[in-house]
Amino acid sequence: MEKTIVAFAEQGLNAVLYYDNKNLGRNVSLVPTSAITGEGVPDMIMLLVNLTQQRMNDRLMYLSELECTVLEVKVIEGLGTTIDVVLSNGILREGDKIVVCGLNGPIVTQVRALLTPQPLRELRIKVRPNSAICLSTLITPLLVCLCSP
Repeated sequence: MEKTIVAFAEQGLNAVLYYDNKNLGRNVSLVPTSAITGEGVPDMIMLLVNLTQQRMNDRLMYLSELECTVLEVKVIEGLGTTIDVVLSNGILREGDKIVVCGLNGPIVTQVRALLTPQPLRELRIKVRPNSAICLSTLITPLLVCLCSP
């Protein structure tokens, strides 16, 4: 960690671990993360959300037009093809028709189920049909697993 802080200092930036950073305008927050275990990723997301809420509050707006960011497409036993998305604007309902960009052009499909993980459950753990909360309507912002036929 010290090598990283020194490397930032060589570039003229003050770097501090995010939980020790008292002056966000003056210091760069460092969030240690692991690509192998995923440790630190929730902390980084929390920091980004907090900074956005604090510094961009007057510029944040909600739009009724549906907008999602696809994180992952995978096949889960018992569910079929699922799409993990972050719903950032709009309302998504079970039965809605969606269009997703594919390698060979657009993919048009219907939302068969909207699944969210149990509260306080790790998001990286495999979703099982009986362990997820099934919803009929989602309003932003939310991380959701879409099941399609």
